[in-house]
Amino acid sequence: MRVLPEEAFYEEMLPREAEDNYPLEEDTGLAEPCMLSADISLEDQLSNIGVSFHDKLFELIDESHLDNKDVWKRANLDRKHFSKIQCDQNYHPKKKTVMALCIALKLDLEQSRDLLARADWAFSPSSKVDLIVQKAIIDKQYDIMQLNVTLFKYTNEILGV
Repeated sequence: MRVLPEEAFYEEMLPREAEDNYPLEEDTGLAEPCMLSADISLEDQLSNIGVSFHDKLFELIDESHLDNKDVWKRANLDRKHFSKIQCDQNYHPKKKTVMALCIALKLDLEQSRDLLARADWAFSPSSKVDLIVQKAIIDKQYDIMQLNVTLFKYTNEILGV
């Protein structure tokens, strides 16, 4: 991962922020469409609820053909933490944990946004950590240790453990 001076990094990120509209305007097939409507009853809307974070995560792991051990190591998580995510379908992970899993699974930006949303999180345009992680994903730089070096340099924070 190419490390940029802080000002150049943010200048490089600014044009991309304008392109990245929230919420998704096009149908990517990732998240279920929001069916909220005055014409549909609440019960019908709730019966059309999307796949949970837990189920989507393990679906992505299966699609990646990785072992669980490879995923938690590549995400810089410990085995016990990953086991808790795996065993508790209602577990609500921290945002940095979800971002680390996105890096470990080599998700693209849209897939990463989708997984974050399923855990009730979103990338913030006002967070240095979020901007750095998004930049790594856009550049397909999925080495968590190199990403953590960059994160620590600019924010004194890391992903994973």
